[in-house]
Amino acid sequence: MTLQPVRSPSPPAAAAERKGISGRRVTLRRLAGLAAFTGLLVWAVHRATPSGGALVNRGGLRLLDDLAATALHPSLEAGFLGVVLEATATTLAFALLGTAGALVIGLIGGLVLSDVAWGSSPPWPIRAGRFLLRGLLVTVRSVHELVWALFFVSIFGLDPLVAVLALALPFGAQSAQVFGETFDAVPDTALRALRALGARRGSALAYALLPRTAPLLLSYSFYRLECALRSAVVLGIAGVGGLGFELIVSLQSRNWSEVWTLVAALLLLAAAVELWSNRVRRDVAVVTCADWSVGRKRTRDESRTPRGLSRPTRWSLAMMLPAVAAAWWWVGLSPAGIVAARTRDLSSRLLTDLWPPAFPAGGGRVLADAALDTVSMAVLAMLVAIAITLVVGPWASRPRADRRASAAAARTGVWGVARLLLLVLRSVPPTVWAVVALLALFPGVLPGALALGVYTGGILGRLVAEAWETMDLQPRDSLRNAGLPRTVSAMLAVGPPSAHHLVTYTLYRFEICVRDTAVVGVVGAAGLGRLLSERLAAFDFPVVAGILLASLALSLTVEVLGRRLRRALRA
Repeated sequence: MTLQPVRSPSPPAAAAERKGISGRRVTLRRLAGLAAFTGLLVWAVHRATPSGGALVNRGGLRLLDDLAATALHPSLEAGFLGVVLEATATTLAFALLGTAGALVIGLIGGLVLSDVAWGSSPPWPIRAGRFLLRGLLVTVRSVHELVWALFFVSIFGLDPLVAVLALALPFGAQSAQVFGETFDAVPDTALRALRALGARRGSALAYALLPRTAPLLLSYSFYRLECALRSAVVLGIAGVGGLGFELIVSLQSRNWSEVWTLVAALLLLAAAVELWSNRVRRDVAVVTCADWSVGRKRTRDESRTPRGLSRPTRWSLAMMLPAVAAAWWWVGLSPAGIVAARTRDLSSRLLTDLWPPAFPAGGGRVLADAALDTVSMAVLAMLVAIAITLVVGPWASRPRADRRASAAAARTGVWGVARLLLLVLRSVPPTVWAVVALLALFPGVLPGALALGVYTGGILGRLVAEAWETMDLQPRDSLRNAGLPRTVSAMLAVGPPSAHHLVTYTLYRFEICVRDTAVVGVVGAAGLGRLLSERLAAFDFPVVAGILLASLALSLTVEVLGRRLRRALRA
């Protein structure tokens, strides 16, 4: 994933890039892709539907009815509200500390991986180290943060280090790739000039490279904070505390009124962080979350002009370090546990137990079946997410200013409702959606797909809506001025680029969705996640290692295929 502030290619260059691709070939490609998607969807539905078995858990439907009946009666007891406030602070603290750790790892790793930082011909030890680092980062980011948390619990217990490291490591690996590619996208003329004048490498990087990339890095940092907040809630299932842990406890004990109170607190926290993040990104005027998600390159013409940091943004940025320090104090973080003798002993035992990897009982067939369940779950989840996006996404795009006052007010109201709905869908963690789905459906692929689809729909809907907000409407207006009806001009001018955005972000989220199947598998859905949870509970670590290797291979395969498909779409 990369986002590069580069110039758009000149028209001749762009034409040359597309010279060898005819319109007929593009059409054939799209038809082949549509046929492949349809076949994959039919296979996923067939695999998810039990043959002759019951699908709906009628006993659980009564529990869902009880849950819905208490929606307007959340628990407001003083003692429980204190628990909610403490859990909210813990979740925010984990997100801040995890993001801070990820940014440190990302900055160091990005500088090591950057070609600009080392020049055209770095020494061979640097080249070898960078090769090994790339492989390590790919491996680390391919393992879901919840899986990292489950491993760290076996080493650190329920120490706050579990949540911080589980967030910092995979997010740091992803940040290193983004930062390295961002550094390489910046012209290196000033850097080379300083080096030629005798400046040390560190000084040259500090004065010539980091200031030019600071707006991009700042924008990405706040995008990463939003992701860390959602993941911090998911980590509650590992028992590390926070809103996610309290939600799971209340759901399992069927205290429905407490569930609604916790959901309200989660929504308020997520909304506050997203508003803060949006304000900072709007001030630096670099990119939207949609751009950061898939690494969309913006040209100078597309980029908005920075208006300068507002006073609230400057104050909030100035408070970042004190906020991280306060979060450190709140959770009682102690890095000494990382180098403790007990940690070294338990880590050594765990690594010894994990090797050599082994197949589960039943051999490779069981592992292959779980992998196929994972893929089918992700496919069906994306189908649900696409449906949500198509229904809600158009209304969640910010209204344009070319409307009458009455129509603008109504459209703004619909926009607010749509945005709120997407916020609810993506703020409630997939583990909670999975628990709710398992109340109505028997365990299997379908409840996991439904839970992931609802959660992913909230994210995909936001990404696509933000992309649609930046779309150029001049072609639509030109067709309308030429006499075409409003609906026809919108379909002809806006339809193709809208479909392109939807396909691009769907492919990206499918890669993430394959990883996220581990989350719903832990609470009882199907796939590699469920098999991993069962083997972890049985302390069958050789089989756990085999499952992780299978999951890593599947994630890398999906990532490579997704990149090639996105590249083909850009051709």
